[in-house]
Amino acid sequence: MGGFPGKRRSAAKSGSEAAHRQSGTSEASGSEARAARDASAEGFTSSYEGLVKAIIRPPRMQYDPAKDLGPREFEHCGRRFRREDLQLQNKRGLTLQCSWWKFHAEDAPAQELPCVIYLHGNAASRLGAVELLQHLLRSAVSVFAADFAGSGQSEGEYVSLGYYEREDVEAVIAHLRASGEVSTVGLWGHSMGATTALLYGDRDPTIAALVLDCPFADLTQLANELVNDARERGLRVPGFAITMGTSMIRRSVRRRAKFDPKDVSPIANCGKCFIPALFAHGSRDAFIKPHHSEQLHEAYAGDKNLIIFDGEHCSERPDFFFDSAVIFLRQTLAVKEEHCLDVNIRGIDHITGLFSGVTDALRNTETEMMRQAMMVSVQEAYGQQAAQAPVAAVPREELRQAVQGFEAVTGAGGDTAAYYAHVALSQGETVDFAIQLYFENGCSPPPAGWQPPSA
Repeated sequence: MGGFPGKRRSAAKSGSEAAHRQSGTSEASGSEARAARDASAEGFTSSYEGLVKAIIRPPRMQYDPAKDLGPREFEHCGRRFRREDLQLQNKRGLTLQCSWWKFHAEDAPAQELPCVIYLHGNAASRLGAVELLQHLLRSAVSVFAADFAGSGQSEGEYVSLGYYEREDVEAVIAHLRASGEVSTVGLWGHSMGATTALLYGDRDPTIAALVLDCPFADLTQLANELVNDARERGLRVPGFAITMGTSMIRRSVRRRAKFDPKDVSPIANCGKCFIPALFAHGSRDAFIKPHHSEQLHEAYAGDKNLIIFDGEHCSERPDFFFDSAVIFLRQTLAVKEEHCLDVNIRGIDHITGLFSGVTDALRNTETEMMRQAMMVSVQEAYGQQAAQAPVAAVPREELRQAVQGFEAVTGAGGDTAAYYAHVALSQGETVDFAIQLYFENGCSPPPAGWQPPSA
């Protein structure tokens, strides 16, 4: 999905015209051309890096656990609750920062009670669980949340949009099983968290329920839709650039974060997952559109239901969504009616007041993070005026050898060989990558008017 900023083409062209008009200033013109190439390469790298980071390194949510997670102890519906903060380690040896909201031992109606694990979005954190407390605690369901590796205050450099996050879920579930305090476990995920729940679901049939708030069906599909949205808003996004950039980003993600974006495809898991699932999606979600949940719901093998509510990706959820989710979880988690609390005793308003301001701030922050992480990156990468390959200078002999290798394998020569070889070498890649790009791009020729830059 890398972009090809149009400033390169116009800058190089203007430099060439200046050289013809002023034959006595060839040295100055050469300097201008080199400067234009350097600026062009920098522009491409910036756009390309922005899209790679959008996938594996979105802005990390910053927060203060002592303040933003609310009080460590509080009363709700006449019972005392507490928050336990703890650390867990995943399979990769990364430390996860976690919180568990549950009854005080003296007030718990039973030794073992159901627990819901909240799974946050790609630019969010465990703070998202705060919004669930008033809905689940009164049903005698504890709430566990962790910052995924690479998110919030947990260790890790990258996120993987569900691929490695499912290992974090595995670590949490192992802890809950060993605690002796949990009877049944459900997963409640938002965005990347919902995708993670689907990717984990076929691994562990002991999970009792899935609540899936605006998941995406397939990462590649989502990326292509975001680019098409940019086109519809009037941004010139050439198809050639999309294919080329997608291949390069996929390779970079594999090298840096050690996963293939093509493997983040929860719809491929749906036919193997039989855990009861409640899908939910905002009708005005412009980031992950509702048809993703509709596709997943259609393909899902287990018992399922789908709710489409009026809302956006990170907007406040309506009461009927929470009510539906609570009813669903009470049934699937086998909540005992006698364990549920009397909401008329210092009820919902009390706990809402304790956490006032936290959920609103969280929602606004996550929405902004999402825009930075994906939408803005796409616009910056593709919102230019023309398509042109990166034109950073490559040593002539190195380019010649790469062209020969490319021709020997593909049979394509001339500008086509020079173009693909130059794209690969200018990004620090090899001729093998040039060949891969060529075939993944349908053996397309270079953009019209492209000329190999001089070294």
